Amino acid sequence: MAKPRKRSRLHPLQAEIAGVLGEERLSELIGIARLRCAWADIVGPMMADRTEPIRIEHKADGGNCLWVAVDHPIMAQQIRFLQRDIRQACFRHCRITSLSHIRTRIQDGAGIAQPQKKAKPKPVALSRKKWIVRELQGIGEQPLRLAIFQARVAQLAFAETEDTD
Repeated sequence: MAKPRKRSRLHPLQAEIAGVLGEERLSELIGIARLRCAWADIVGPMMADRTEPIRIEHKADGGNCLWVAVDHPIMAQQIRFLQRDIRQACFRHCRITSLSHIRTRIQDGAGIAQPQKKAKPKPVALSRKKWIVRELQGIGEQPLRLAIFQARVAQLAFAETEDTD
């Protein structure tokens, strides 16, 4: 008869990762992850497409320096102009305190791509479908007629979606 195995005990994942990386490094990674998730809310969608937070550096004076990758020098200048607002937004959205400096680095391809809204088709009314069928009666080949019908219905479904948004 086999010995029953010991019961597994669950350990918090954060404690295990902190054991490997260290508490300070883990808190830094969590801070950057929060910043990246909220970056579009902090700087706006246009700037988020062209900039991204890459590192929080701890200074000897107790302050922190946020490093931001930008894809163009004009974006670096914009970050400098908005430095105070960005520090306040970082606290408001991510509870990151003691950001004393924000520095930039030009990096090709910098930016956090925003997810695209996927258009959802709306149902097409039966009367419109009947109108399409009457319009396509002159086409002799049934597979071609069916393909055109399906394409027109899909076109109308997505066109109605764009009109309502």
